[in-house]
Amino acid sequence: MKSLQHFSRSALFGSVAAAAISFAAISTPAMAQSVQEQFNQANAQLEALTVMNDQLRQRIARQEQLIVEMAESIEHAALLSDEENSPLNDLVERMMSGIEQFVEADLPFELDERREQVARIRGLVDNPQAPLAQKLNLLIALYQAEGGYGRTLQTYESTMEVNGVEQEVTITRVGRIMLAYQNSDRTVTAVWDKAQDGWVELPPGEYRTAVTRAMNVASGTLAPELINIPVHAPGVE
Repeated sequence: MKSLQHFSRSALFGSVAAAAISFAAISTPAMAQSVQEQFNQANAQLEALTVMNDQLRQRIARQEQLIVEMAESIEHAALLSDEENSPLNDLVERMMSGIEQFVEADLPFELDERREQVARIRGLVDNPQAPLAQKLNLLIALYQAEGGYGRTLQTYESTMEVNGVEQEVTITRVGRIMLAYQNSDRTVTAVWDKAQDGWVELPPGEYRTAVTRAMNVASGTLAPELINIPVHAPGVE
């Protein structure tokens, strides 16, 4: 019995040992494969995180640049919108006063329309709720429009008092050099005299003919040509 028991224990130990060795032999490659798979997954995650980190870094850099640009824009907008402290306020007022004086001292062509335009912008300039940028833009546009008159010819119909009678007249402007009119039957031709601040009727002759030709050029019925026009010389009476 003892011998049998001993054999049984030995056989059992041997069987367990063999099973353990067999299990180890079978499990080691599987475990190694599992570890390799985990490593590969971790490595892939690391690479993905690295790429994501680079993308986030670039995005943050772009956002920081955008914040800087927005801050500059806000600062600029604040400068334009600060009605009390902006140094541009004085510039706006000087520009407005200057164009008002200029239009009143200029040749009186289309004066009602130009005065109306100036008055409209003056109302905006005096409005504390109006954006400063809008005031500047409109003033610049007005200066450009007024400056353009000095480089153009213009003719248009109007009515005015001629020799005490309201008549239809054709007014012609040559830049800011000459402003003249003729009545409908061309019996009266006059030019604006800055020195006298009024209309001066021209006698029949060369200058009246020159004004007629200037009117035809301005209206497009005559090709452009050199014309001797009556111009008041400063300091000459």
